[in-house]
Amino acid sequence: MNRQTFMHSAKKMTIACGILAASVSFGASAFAFSDLKGDPAETKINALHEAGVINGVTSQLFAPKSKMTYGQAIQLLVHGLALEQNPAAGSPSKASDYFAKIDDKSWYASSFLIAVQNGLSLDKATDPNTAVTRANFAQLLDEALKAKGDFPVTKMYFNIADGGKLSAEVGSSLQTLLNMRILSLETGGKFRPNDAVTRSEAAAWVHDARAYVQRMLGTVDGDDSSSTSQGADIKVEKAADGVNKVSVTVGNLPNPGYGLTIARIDFGDGKKAVIYYEITKPGPGMYPQVISKATAVAYLPEGYTASAKPLPGSYTPPEPDSPQY
Repeated sequence: MNRQTFMHSAKKMTIACGILAASVSFGASAFAFSDLKGDPAETKINALHEAGVINGVTSQLFAPKSKMTYGQAIQLLVHGLALEQNPAAGSPSKASDYFAKIDDKSWYASSFLIAVQNGLSLDKATDPNTAVTRANFAQLLDEALKAKGDFPVTKMYFNIADGGKLSAEVGSSLQTLLNMRILSLETGGKFRPNDAVTRSEAAAWVHDARAYVQRMLGTVDGDDSSSTSQGADIKVEKAADGVNKVSVTVGNLPNPGYGLTIARIDFGDGKKAVIYYEITKPGPGMYPQVISKATAVAYLPEGYTASAKPLPGSYTPPEPDSPQY
């Protein structure tokens, strides 16, 4: 079978064939930066890059272990959560009206203006070139989420071993983000609040915050066709000549008993393919109550741009730690 015949036939394949779609664009994004191999947030960084949310320090390098500056952080928060201008009476009309060290011609000026209009607690003397601590970035992320909506959050208390000197505001933000499963504590319950947040860490948190908003609202910015729509991550690997393997992963599941299956794939114009997935219920037995994720694999001819969505009307598991579980 030649490639042209294969491409034509693929559109007629059913789920039973086990051949589904992936995209060259996601495959390209998976290798966009040469310094991400082995980084725990590699897939999330690539997803944000594919969605146009984040860039590298160069076209080839992301610098995942570098400290994130306030300029980079505010740009990431505003773009990542699609915050919009929200002028109100008495609010600044340009960044320099509020910030003493922000040049209105700088690449991050508009993001600083949008941030302050949306209630992010930024000091007027904020230096865009200084590093942001993990605690401060977490607080800003929590405030950005609040600007998107009033989301329900479980009230489980997390003991932060090194959080004794945090302000009440920062402590509250950390508890919220931990309950949302956007943040997690390290060994011994530590968070390292005073360490500078790295570009990799910040990107991973924003990615998961986007996924949370998408689960709650169905979209972040009115366009639900991104690779991370509905909280699903997509990873691409070359399977054979002309064929890509797509791994669709859904996280934040209440226990390891939940699974994931590919329900169907819709082919649209412009070589766009939408992968619909279903979350399956746990079978009989006892499962540890730990947050888990599930992955399903699909295949498609190269050349398609793929997105993933839950099948309409499909089963939705209870939120982890909810009274339903």
